[in-house]
Amino acid sequence: MPGFDPSRYFSVAELAHWAAQRRMDDLLELTWLGLKLLILGVVLWGGLHLALRGAGERAAAWLYTRPGLQRLGARAPLLRRLVAVPERLAGRDQPRQWIVDALFPVLFLLVWTALVVPLSYFDTYVLGHERGLVTMGPGRFWADVGLALAMNSVFYALLGLGLFGLARRLPRTWWLWLWGAVVGMLAVWNLMAPYEARVFHDFTPLQEGPLKGEIARVVRGAGLELEQVQVVDTSTRSRHATAYLMGEGPTRRVVLGDNLLHTFHPREIVVAVAHEVGHELQAHPLRTWLTTALAALLFLALVRLVLWRAPRLGRLGLRPGADPAVLPLLLLILQLLFLANQPLSAWLDRREEAAADDQALQLTRDPEAFASLMVRLARTNQADIAPPALVHWFWHHHPTLAERIRAAAAWATAAGADFSPERVPLPGPAPAAGG
Repeated sequence: MPGFDPSRYFSVAELAHWAAQRRMDDLLELTWLGLKLLILGVVLWGGLHLALRGAGERAAAWLYTRPGLQRLGARAPLLRRLVAVPERLAGRDQPRQWIVDALFPVLFLLVWTALVVPLSYFDTYVLGHERGLVTMGPGRFWADVGLALAMNSVFYALLGLGLFGLARRLPRTWWLWLWGAVVGMLAVWNLMAPYEARVFHDFTPLQEGPLKGEIARVVRGAGLELEQVQVVDTSTRSRHATAYLMGEGPTRRVVLGDNLLHTFHPREIVVAVAHEVGHELQAHPLRTWLTTALAALLFLALVRLVLWRAPRLGRLGLRPGADPAVLPLLLLILQLLFLANQPLSAWLDRREEAAADDQALQLTRDPEAFASLMVRLARTNQADIAPPALVHWFWHHHPTLAERIRAAAAWATAAGADFSPERVPLPGPAPAAGG
């Protein structure tokens, strides 16, 4: 079986440069973690959550005493009926509490964004430009931040209404009702993903030609229906190369990043698609959906416990019942749970990626193109191909480049397929026409 010799594919200077960048990324990862925990801790123990709750209550009192809004409600029966729903959730003795439930998460999101966006700007924009991986200008970066903030504000407001309103109205079973809604939303979200993605990106059909025919052959050979093959304008933001499947059932489609399409060899692109098809064949999206649904159930059960016990922590100033000011505490607990689960999550993802690699090799029977894809992706994305074992075990969700190329070589030997390290990477690239 051919071995893996990094010097065959990369220069010593490249490897050293990417390793230095990975060390910077590790430091940024720890900085992000520390910043998130620090913000949540300061908000809770500094009393900012109580100040935000007070701001929400003052806003609710102001809205409910505006004569103009009251006249509007009288003239618009449909609006009045819509408002009556969250008022019933809030309870007869505090009908305007629903405004606080919806507004507190949005106010917290605004504070959170203001505190983390400087590091996000440095990490995503400044460092990305310095490495030559980011192509977007400052206007697009801030437009994306604003758009994401607007979308998340709507989501957070609905989350606050659903969580705290139901917890107040149905104190024993609210978490089961909310879990059912979350599970349904996850299914709808996956189904509607192709339409949601258009908020940030433009998609165009892939032109007819040999590449599209090969992609169709691989997808249909795996027993999947192919609705569309589309090209997404990733080059407007970065130089990263990507391919993925998006949507479910009738909305499923293959998506190729235009960077991948225009700079990678067609055989490599087919292997990249086959890898994504491999995830479908292994039912990895279903596993992710089931795992997320189970995690949501367990977390909501924990939320129910926190809503009951947290007011006993007098230092936090939380009120009995469904106090929206508990949200930062819930996020702190969630962050700690994510951190504790990170090694297991990374290990499971690496197993799934290795299984998808194997499926891609079986579907294409082209281990040379597979190895070539890995080498070209490493260079395009400036990836450290040999991270320290501890870092890889804790953070990384893909096998190392060496592991993936060795697996391709082993598969070629077992399957009797051609694999010669001398022919990797493939000559070219020979960009595929399309887009």
